[in-house]
Amino acid sequence: MSGLGDALRRAVAGDPETRVSLGELIQALETRGYGLLLFLFAAPNLTPGPSLPGFSTIFALPLAFVSVQMALGVAHPRLPGFLAKRGVARKRAQGIVEYLQPLLARVEKLLRPRAAFLVGAAAKRWIGAVALLQAALLLVPLPLLPLIPSLALVVLALALAAEDGLGVAVGLGACAVSIAAFALAFLYGAAALGLA
Repeated sequence: MSGLGDALRRAVAGDPETRVSLGELIQALETRGYGLLLFLFAAPNLTPGPSLPGFSTIFALPLAFVSVQMALGVAHPRLPGFLAKRGVARKRAQGIVEYLQPLLARVEKLLRPRAAFLVGAAAKRWIGAVALLQAALLLVPLPLLPLIPSLALVVLALALAAEDGLGVAVGLGACAVSIAAFALAFLYGAAALGLA
């Protein structure tokens, strides 16, 4: 199995004068498409925006949409038509992929195809369920806390895209930490309000 960098190169290959749509990109990445979409919708939450309550909700809904498909065992992610048709000039996409190659090479030193049973079809159903729970946490309008599930999803997404089962295990561990952090926040809030 080739690395993520090579997979992205193949996904954007073609006539530079044409356009490449998000739908085409996801289809070309095949099983890695879930990782790419989770990354695209989780990564923006790691910007300073999530410190504002409600910011993460913008990305939680598409995250949930993708996660539900994975949990249901849909082989490749499907996007609504209006999203699937969105795209950029293929030449620009190729330039972005080439620009990212040094970063992807460093990521691939940590993440590489291994422990295949943790990224197989059955495992992805459970991963989808966990990702859906993380998306639900992002709907909670609390300051700063959304950074935790967002970071967990980014780790999970990169591991999925690289088909790295050990990386997925680390991502799932990060998701567990995220759930625990929100549970503690709710318990603390309930105690502060005299509800517990």
